[in-house]
Parts: sequence; structure tokens; C-alpha cells
Amino acid sequence: MAIADSLFTAPRVRAVVTAGYQALEERRDEINDLNVYPVPDGDTGNNLALTVRAVLEDLRSLPDDSPADRVAASVSRAALMGARGNSGVILSQMVRGAMDALADADTFDDRAIVGAFSSANNAAYRAIRKPVEGTMLTVLREMSEAAGDHQGEDHRHLIGSVLRAGWDSVHRTPTLLAVLAEAGVVDAGGFGLLVLLEGMVSGAEGPELTAGIDLDVFAGKPGPGRSGGHDERVGEFAYCTSFLLTGEGVEAGPLEGSLEKLGDSLLVVGDSGQVKVHIHTNDPGTVLSLATAKGSLHGVEIDNMLLQTAERDARLSAHEPAAARPGSRNSSRAQKRATQVVAVVAGKGNKRLFESMGADLLVDGGQTMNPSAEELVSALAVATADAVLILPNNSNVILAAEQARQMAGREVHVVHTKSMQAGITAMVAYDPEMPAKANVEAMEDALAGVRTAEVTRAVRNSRLNGLQIREGEFLGLLDGEVVVAEAEFEDAVNALVERLLEQPAEVLTVLLGESELGERPAAVLKGLAERYPDLEIEVHRGDQPHYPLLMAAE
Repeated sequence: MAIADSLFTAPRVRAVVTAGYQALEERRDEINDLNVYPVPDGDTGNNLALTVRAVLEDLRSLPDDSPADRVAASVSRAALMGARGNSGVILSQMVRGAMDALADADTFDDRAIVGAFSSANNAAYRAIRKPVEGTMLTVLREMSEAAGDHQGEDHRHLIGSVLRAGWDSVHRTPTLLAVLAEAGVVDAGGFGLLVLLEGMVSGAEGPELTAGIDLDVFAGKPGPGRSGGHDERVGEFAYCTSFLLTGEGVEAGPLEGSLEKLGDSLLVVGDSGQVKVHIHTNDPGTVLSLATAKGSLHGVEIDNMLLQTAERDARLSAHEPAAARPGSRNSSRAQKRATQVVAVVAGKGNKRLFESMGADLLVDGGQTMNPSAEELVSALAVATADAVLILPNNSNVILAAEQARQMAGREVHVVHTKSMQAGITAMVAYDPEMPAKANVEAMEDALAGVRTAEVTRAVRNSRLNGLQIREGEFLGLLDGEVVVAEAEFEDAVNALVERLLEQPAEVLTVLLGESELGERPAAVLKGLAERYPDLEIEVHRGDQPHYPLLMAAE
């Protein structure tokens, strides 16, 4: 790396990126509400802010004395891996181009700045199959051209000229895209890019450099609106799908060829072994299947763009034009469902039960068929709520759930339910309108007062917990521990329930599984009702395999 280490240190770059991120956060809602072209792709303000935050988090982990080449590589890699949505992926390519140019610079002067803008512009245009003018691509190109026109000036004057050219370009975007003119707004990506750059410049050079630039360049313009023609554009593809794909042999070109017939707005960028994918499609499942055949998925996100359109329409119609127009700082974000649940469930009856209790994102799994972290990530990606709770419902699924949480790139909480019946107990306490943390606390409180029991068959001879177990015998498990082994089903159930009710309980919930036992489970439950007249017994058809009975006592 040739650039002077004193100008490209981890602390200095961290400070500049922090300032840019804070600027995006302050105006995130404004950028979101400008987002009317070509589709409401996950909210541009959110996507830009989260992409930059990924870079910042990576920089925070770098030692302060990291060499300049490592800092540049870290920034490029984090931008690619953290890229969100169309705008985030394009931004990641701009960042990559700028870092490549700075890697060859001798010092941070006018020549380095011109080279960084030129390289960022070239990288961004190369990444887009069909570049559309009037977007953030145009804004960057015109800034790059302005940088070239002012090369030779003091770098502070050069930067000021480039920023002014950028805002002028943003202001002109409606003249290049009819849909922007119809809606009375400028391009959200271009607006966000300038907000980011101004924040970074203020962090590096001080606010006086940008003091003469009018940030509120849109005063008097009509607020974001919705044209009939634009709604027709939204209807063609419903899901914005993005993910990172890694693995030996993963390359952008072949993958792009496989995906291009499945949608539009396709972006496939990155190096050999690691690419970022963004596509608008009606079949995200097929997209993910093609990708998993080539490598490992990370950070999968699937946004329902039709739902986002409706939410944005509702939000914007709720405000007077003056309150929602760009330049004002009091527009509000849509109220979304606070929480959703991803539950790992086996058995048709259990699935119906979980759905009736509000778990609308189900993943097949249980004993002998534990889902992978990738399957859980795919379920998380479909969620539209602000936060998601995972109910593993099996002790062997908890680690995969935790891994999926780390990969999801959104707010996810894992409630450590170790059985199906524990999951049902947790769902009783679930309220989709409550914040995620409040739901987690309520669910954990509910789980603290429940004991679970299960009946299954031994698959081999064994000695466990002082019991001599023979293959085919009925085993009774209490809170996951084998405590009963009997040759007859009825004996196993009676002995297990006796142990289960050593601690007083008012309700016994029973899930009937698939088995060859015919009417015997119903008969033994009838006997329990007679034996424990004060105990309320709730019986549900669960249809889970391997376990004729699952029980929970509260």
C-alpha cells in the first residue's frame, strides 16, 4: 500500500465512516420516503445505513495500528458482505473501487481524490447489467466528472466542488426519470449517497467545508406521491431477494447466467469465492436453491415489495405534504408488526396448533430430522416484522438456531425451547404486538413453570440412569431425562405421569403422535382423567413421529 499510513489509519478511517453513518441515521426516514423508483426495494435509507454500519463494525474490530492495506481490504470486504438491497450493493461496489484507487495513491491529494471517484464510478457501472440514468449511478458519475474538471486545486476546494456538483445532480434526477417527476421527488439512492459523503467529509475536514451547501435543496417541492403508472411497475416481481454466497469455485459470471431468467434488477458482484447477489423475483425459493448448489448462503434477506408499497402509501398518506417532503426532518416510519415467530415443528397437527397460536413461519424438524441453520435463515428472511423469535423446540436444534441468528443480519432472538410442548407453552405467552424482548421475557417466564414428559420406544439395548433398557421397550422421559422403561405402553405412561405430577399441576397438555398403538393412547388418557379428577387434561392431535405422547404439566 503506497498511501501514507498517517492518512489512512484505522482510527482515522473509523472516525470518517462513523460521521457518515451518523449522517445517514439522522436522515434515514427522509431517504426512505423518497424511495419511489423503480420499486420500494427494502427502504433505501435503511439499506444504505445498514451497509455502512457493517463497515463500521468491521473497522471497530481492527487494531489501531493495522497497516493501511489491511484497513482498505477490511472496508471493501465489509461493504460487500454487509450490502443491503439494490442501493447497498451498488454502494459496496463504489466503496470497492475507491479503495482500489487509494491503494495505489502516494498521498491523499487532488490526484488521489480524482482517482478514487473515477475508480468508484467505473466499478459501480461495471456491476450493473442495465444502468439507469437518474439514479445514484448518475450522481456518482457527475461527481467524478466534476472531480476531473477541478483536478489541480487544493483538495479541500476540490471536495467542495464535487459535493456541490453532487447535490446539483441529485436535484436534476427527476428530469431523467419520469416516475420521479410524477412523484415530485429526487432519487433516494443519490440523495442518500450525498448525505453519506457530506457526513464523511465533515468528519474528516470539519463542518466548515460543507457549511455553504444548502442541504435543504428541495424546499417548496411537492412531497413524495404515488403515480398509477408506478404501481404497475411494482406488480411484476414481488420479492426483493439478496444474500452472500461463499465457497470454492463460486464466481459471479456463471451464477449471474443461472439467475438472470428468474427476475430483474439482478446484481451479482464480488470476487471468486465470494459474491453478493440481489434480485427481484417471484420465486425466491428457486433462487436460493440454485445458489445453495454452488456454495454456502449467508445473510439471506427476502422482502415483500408489494407489502412495502402498501405500508409506504399508508405512511405517506397519513402526513401533510409539508411534513413528508424531503428536507423536512419530521416524517415518521411505518408502524410494522413488532414480532414474528419461526417455529421448528414436526407433525401436521402440531403445525396447525402453532399456526393457530400465531406462529406463521414454520420449519419442518424434530427428532431425527433437525433443520440446518440455512433452512432457519431462509425462514427468517421471509419475516416482515421488526424482530423475529426462533423456537427450536428441540435441544439438538438450539445451536443451529443460534447460528442462524448470527447470520440473519436482523434482530433475532432464540427462545431455548427444548421440546414441542415447551414451544406450545411459550406460544401461549406470545403477543405479536409486543416488542421482541418483552416477548422473550414472557415466554421464558412461562417456560420456568412447566415440566415436560415424553413417551417413545427404545431403539437398542442400554443401561441408563440405573435402568436396564431393552430394545422396543417404552421409555418415559421427564424434562429430557429417561426415568421410566416398561414393556407395556400403559405402564410406562402411568409411571411417567406419576413422576410428572410429583410437583402439583393444574393442567396437563397432551399431543398425540403417529403410532401403531390404535386406541390405546386414548384409553390410557381416559384412565388418567379418572385417576386425577382435579387435573384438567387438554388433548390435541399432534401427528409427530416417534413419540406417541408428548405432555406438559403446568
